[in-house]
Amino acid sequence: MQRLAVRAFIAGILIAFAFTGCATPTEIVKLHHDKSQSGAPYDKLLVVAIAMDEDGRRRLENLLTDDIASAVPSYRITGLTASVLQEQIDNAAAEVSADGILVTHIVSVDQEAEFTKGRTELKFECRGGDPADYFLYDHEELKLPDDIKVAHSMVTVTNLYSSGNGARIWTIQSTCFDKSSMDDVLQEEAKAIVRQLRHDRLID
Repeated sequence: MQRLAVRAFIAGILIAFAFTGCATPTEIVKLHHDKSQSGAPYDKLLVVAIAMDEDGRRRLENLLTDDIASAVPSYRITGLTASVLQEQIDNAAAEVSADGILVTHIVSVDQEAEFTKGRTELKFECRGGDPADYFLYDHEELKLPDDIKVAHSMVTVTNLYSSGNGARIWTIQSTCFDKSSMDDVLQEEAKAIVRQLRHDRLID
């Protein structure tokens, strides 16, 4: 009985490792954290995304602000353009009375495609008579299409600044691996950034 319990325990550990090995979580590297600056946790953040296009900026700013209370996406103040000037950011922060400015920069986006060539299979169906007679079988060709799987990966760098004195408080680099779509990547990046902000007690 004891042996069975031990074997079950080991099997459970192996299964857990198998699932962990299959997962590809977002990787976070903390590059800077100035704990001497007062102000944390921040009550209101202006969220700025620096992306390659307007849609990417809007989507990432919305995803980040969805999970942060009293956060404002900057495009609602500055307008929706791919890039935004520092003066616009400062003015927007003052307009919404933000005590912190969160700036996420999409550094790189990679795509990898895996191609699987389609194949043809034969499906046989007996028409009666002697089953040993091959010629009494009808057959149908089943053509399986080519399959292309695309994996997206993204690297972002996120900085948190104090809007009062402009000091850089916190910087992380986050890398999201092997997602099936760009929107999946953006969602995972946003979750990882917000999770790290809370872990470092910079927001409630």
